[in-house]
Amino acid sequence: MALELDPNWPGLDGDKDNYTNRTEIKRIAGELSELLKKLKTPTLPPVTQFLTAPGQKAPGPKLPEGAGSLPDLQRYCALSQNQMGEWPAAMHFGLAVNSAYSQLIGEPGSTSGLYAAMVGQGDSTVEALLDISKASGGAEQATEEAAARREA
Repeated sequence: MALELDPNWPGLDGDKDNYTNRTEIKRIAGELSELLKKLKTPTLPPVTQFLTAPGQKAPGPKLPEGAGSLPDLQRYCALSQNQMGEWPAAMHFGLAVNSAYSQLIGEPGSTSGLYAAMVGQGDSTVEALLDISKASGGAEQATEEAAARREA
């Protein structure tokens, strides 16, 4: 049994429009990389004290711009018995919080949590897109060189 090429396979007809659009792949990888920076960059600690003029009201507490990154969650969500208390209900709640924290967020420097794994998969996706673009460029160049050798 011989292998047969699909006549509709992109790129077989020599039409350049069917080849990988490396510029678009690099653009997508760049956008994804910028979005991942938001997930990996810690924010500044929120302001807890305000200086106001007499009679002026202090602004209410609010989250800093970009809050919710992996380092933020690892820093602020890792609660222990010190924060919860040591009576039985607090201890059980603390165990539940710690279990959820390690499964969902993951310890600093590890990829064990789902959120940490998602960030890691995003990084791998960016690398894969850039590798696709590089491999496509190399394949196109090799094809052009082979065609030039045949013509010569």
